[in-house]
Order: sequence, then structure tokens, then C-alpha cells
Amino acid sequence: MKKETIKEYTILYQYLLLLKEPTYIFLIQVFQHLSPEHWWERYIEPVLHYERKENFKYLDFSDLLNVFKTNWNAIFKYLDKRYQKYKYDNEYKLVNRVHRIRTIVAHANENDMSPFIFVDSLSNLLDYSKLIHAHANISQKLELDWMKYRQALPEKNKNAIKDEAIRENIIRIIEKDVLLKAKSCDTLPPGIRLSIDRTIMRIHSMRTVEEIVGFFNGAIKSDRGQIVQESLYKNGLLGFDDIKDKINKTYESYKH
Repeated sequence: MKKETIKEYTILYQYLLLLKEPTYIFLIQVFQHLSPEHWWERYIEPVLHYERKENFKYLDFSDLLNVFKTNWNAIFKYLDKRYQKYKYDNEYKLVNRVHRIRTIVAHANENDMSPFIFVDSLSNLLDYSKLIHAHANISQKLELDWMKYRQALPEKNKNAIKDEAIRENIIRIIEKDVLLKAKSCDTLPPGIRLSIDRTIMRIHSMRTVEEIVGFFNGAIKSDRGQIVQESLYKNGLLGFDDIKDKINKTYESYKH
């Protein structure tokens, strides 16, 4: 692995360590306001059960993000009394992107890192630090690093820009029409919601349009995909099968 890549991973790892405690404090403060006497049983124990954890105090950053995402509907409803369903899609996607950064760092390899991914990661961590009200010193340092490394980025070629635009467009359709609405549905079984969450993380980890479209079409035919889709239909939600024509049409326009 190149020295520069190792340096990028090291910087991201250090910021994840710095953001763990503010995340922990943020979650505990919100949960205690939401349910002063039963916050543990209501918001923590269900996540511990599905993740097979025993002690919330010693959860790693990934576990904390799972707690965050599992309870995101209640958290944001508390933070804004004018709350409207789906209002906080951007915040949820931000938490999910930070979860993806943690996964990339935990499984560090040369293929998953580039100067562009590194700078984008710094930008997301900066936004996240503000969301959880991390200490100003952390946010300021993140902003300085983000500006420093952004200025040093090489220019992207036109084909790379086009590929990234199509990739983001396809992910946006899948999230907007299916995944985020499913994530906000309180009546879906916990196991189905976990599958939805993992699907969101998985598509964001895919670097090419072909990989995303291949996974999307495969999920429609898979046994687990059929189970998830049936559960979505029972709750009045769309499934992948309902948007396959839109996705494949977008993909065809990309190829030509």
C-alpha cells in the first residue's frame, strides 16, 4: 500500500476515534430525554439483541452508528418538533455514509481509497461532527484538513465525472423510491429493516454502475429479496420490482 494511502487511512481512523465519544454522548442525551426511565430498554436493548452485544458502554463506533440508525426516526422527531416524515433523509444518509467510512477504514485496502474518496470522507465527517454537536476543536480541525486536501486534488476526467453522475442518480432513485421510505416505516419487522439498512450500505459501497445494477436485478430474483419485497407490499410500500424499468432505462441511457 502506498504511503499516501496509509496516511489517508490513518487520518480517517483518528477522526473516527475522536467522534466516538461525542456520538455516545449525543445518543444518551437524546434517549434520556425521550424516555427518562426506560431509555435503555426502549432504544438500546433491541439493537443489542440483533447485534448480539451485551454492554452498550463498550460498543465500537460501528455499533453506535447502528443504534443511531435504528432509532433515527425517534431521534429526529425529538430534535425538531415540526418533524415531518422523510424530512431528515439527508441526515440519515449522512449517518450511513459515516458508517460506510468506518467500514472502509476497518477493512483498509488500496482499492477502496483514493484522494477523492478521502476528501469526500473528510467532508462527511465534518458534517457529521456538526450534526452530533462534537466539540468545536474537532469540527475546526476537520474543516482545515478538508480544505487542505481538497485544494490538492487532481482534476477528474470527463468520463469519470459522467460515470459518477449516473451512479449517484441510480442510487438516488433506489433510495428515494424504496429504501428510505422503508427505513422510516415503523411497522416493518426489525429483521426486514435491518436488511434494508444493509442494502443501503451495500449499494453505496459499490464503485461502478454495472455493479449496482447487477446487484439490484439480482436482489429482485433472490429468495431474501422476495421476502423483503413481500413485507414492503404488506406495509403499502414499493419494492425493487416496481422501479426496475426506471433503473434499467437509466442504465441503458448510460451505456449509449
